[in-house]
Formats: sequence, C-alpha cells, structure tokens
Amino acid sequence: MNRAQDVVERHLHLYNGILEFVPSLHNELDTISTDKLSKIISTITKGMSDARSTAFSSVKHKGLKYVPSNMHSKNDALDPPIPELEDKSMRGIAHPQLARWLCPRNKLHIFDSNPEEGMEKLQSGKIKMAATSWPTGFYEDGVYDPQDKTKGLFRNHVVARFYSHLYIGPSAAMSESTSSKASKQARNRAFGLSSVTKHIVAIVHIITYFTLSNAQHWTNEIGTMNLEELFWAIIDMLDDDEDPWVKDTMSWWNMYVQIHQNHHY
Repeated sequence: MNRAQDVVERHLHLYNGILEFVPSLHNELDTISTDKLSKIISTITKGMSDARSTAFSSVKHKGLKYVPSNMHSKNDALDPPIPELEDKSMRGIAHPQLARWLCPRNKLHIFDSNPEEGMEKLQSGKIKMAATSWPTGFYEDGVYDPQDKTKGLFRNHVVARFYSHLYIGPSAAMSESTSSKASKQARNRAFGLSSVTKHIVAIVHIITYFTLSNAQHWTNEIGTMNLEELFWAIIDMLDDDEDPWVKDTMSWWNMYVQIHQNHHY
C-alpha cells in the first residue's frame, strides 16, 4: 500500500469510527448541508481536542511517578529528580532515565555502553527516533529478542500504569497490587468499556511517550519521531485479531486491567 492509499485508509477508519458513535449521521450524509456538516465536524474535533488536553493534563506530573520500577522506593526514583513545573525541558532525551526509555530498543546497547554519549546521539539525531523503531519503553523490562521483535512488546509497566491512571483512576495506578479501595467508580466502567481495545493500547502508548518527552505542547512531531505515524504503527501491529501474538498481547492487557480494576474496589 502506498502513502496516498495509507492516508485514505486512515481517514476511512476514522470516518467509520465516527459513524459507530453517531449512527444517525449516516442517514443524513446525502442531504445534510455543508454548513451543518462543518459544525458537526467542528464539534467532534473540539471534543477530541478537549479529551486529549484533559488526559495530558491529568498525567503531566503524576506520570513521572510511574517510571521507576518501584514507585515507592527512593533508590528507584528519577535521578536527577524532575520538579513539577510547567516547563518540560528537563524531560525526554535531556534526562538519562527518560532518554533510555525513549531510545529505540534496537539501539539500546549503544546507549547503555555510554549513557552520556547515548544522550548526545539521541539529541543530535545520530540515533534516530522513528515509528519504524520501537522505543525501549514499549517493551517489558529486560525482554527483547532481535530475532523476534514482538517478544515483550507493548507490555511495559510504565504504559500499563498510565492506563490504570487514565482508565481506572490515579489511586489504582499508585496502589498497584495493594487492596486499597477507591471512592469513585472506575472510569472504564463509567465509560462503558468492557475490554481494552487496540485503539486504547495505541492511545495510552502515545500519551505516555508525549508525557515523558520534552515537548511543551501537543505536536505530531517530537524531534524525528512522528506520533501520528507511531499511533498507526501500533494499530497495524495489533490489527490481525487471529494472530497468536496479538491475541496473547490483548489478553495480557485485559488480564492486567481486570486485576487492577478488582483491587480498585
């Protein structure tokens, strides 16, 4: 499929998704006025933008707490610490631990051999960050097989905690395996979400990537990484419902959510 066909497919995907949420719109498309359609599109676009802003605002500072393997251990804390500032210049490839998380997994051996040089190479673009090379932080910690790059992919604890924060509640993300009770209904149940979908998995990975980056405001491109391309690359990986790896990955996500959602009550 060439790039033009790819763009058309993505637009059709979004179009069909809108019709699923607003089925009555389908019957009006042949007769609807341009002005009315423009207003509908504007409302949908604003709603998407507001939802994105709310999500980013919610995890902007708390999201940093989810990076250490042990969130409650000072030994695992970010070093240097990142204060809760509006400015994000201390994040991303300017911070050793976050730079390692964002570094392409197939280049991690270069980074780990000399983290200071690794950060410089990420900053200069000598190590290119792109949707064709999965970030280290998209993999389960310590799991990677160059011969099977799906092994451990999309099973990172940081991204899973971001899901808990956004779709169950911040208390679920912070308490993790504890049995603390929440005072509010889990958000995914309030939204009527019965399971994790490939789109949710993709969205949470993008939100996590953006939050840990040094981008000050939402943008599709952070350095050499195009987040729109990254989103669709994740969707493409999870697109075949019959693929054993896809089934296993989605099963992992739904089991993770079920466990943490149950602890939330």
